[in-house]
Amino acid sequence: MTIRSKTYKGSGFNELRFEDATSNEQVYIHAQKNMDTEVLNDRTTDVKHDHTETIGNDQKITVGLGQTVNVGSKKEGGHDQKVTVANDQTITVQNDQRLDVTHDRHKDVGNDQISKIIGKDTEEVVKSQDIKVGEDYSLTVTNSLTIKVGECLLKMNKDGTIILNGKSIQIEGKDKINIFGADIDLD
Repeated sequence: MTIRSKTYKGSGFNELRFEDATSNEQVYIHAQKNMDTEVLNDRTTDVKHDHTETIGNDQKITVGLGQTVNVGSKKEGGHDQKVTVANDQTITVQNDQRLDVTHDRHKDVGNDQISKIIGKDTEEVVKSQDIKVGEDYSLTVTNSLTIKVGECLLKMNKDGTIILNGKSIQIEGKDKINIFGADIDLD
């Protein structure tokens, strides 16, 4: 069964069609131009198989409160989510953001990476950490830098003092060791 209304003084049409043939059942809606849906309370869509949407131009979704997206379920072994952006992507979070990854996380940046943190930055690595730099590595600290391993301590302060503390300190130079200072105190 088909309900069709032709465009006034034009060649288009709006159509609502019901196909009832066995194994080919379908409800088809054709809007010649715009299609608007207004729901004054809840709206539920339940798709038992695949869902495909194709948008020829822009898409904008505005959610007044929260939004939850679940992909797959743990009992089914879970399913992947893949997001591909052909150009730039901007994410703005106006409050807190939290990322929890149960297994591994990999990050590949094809060019430069810039991070700016206005407040404090805390990172905790429970096991070991390796940092590999292909060229130069520069670290600039305004006040003091402290490296502590067990009972060993190396501290550098902005006034130029360096504190090296440990039970036993060994300095080796294959060619030579130069020590310069106005006063050198060897105790």
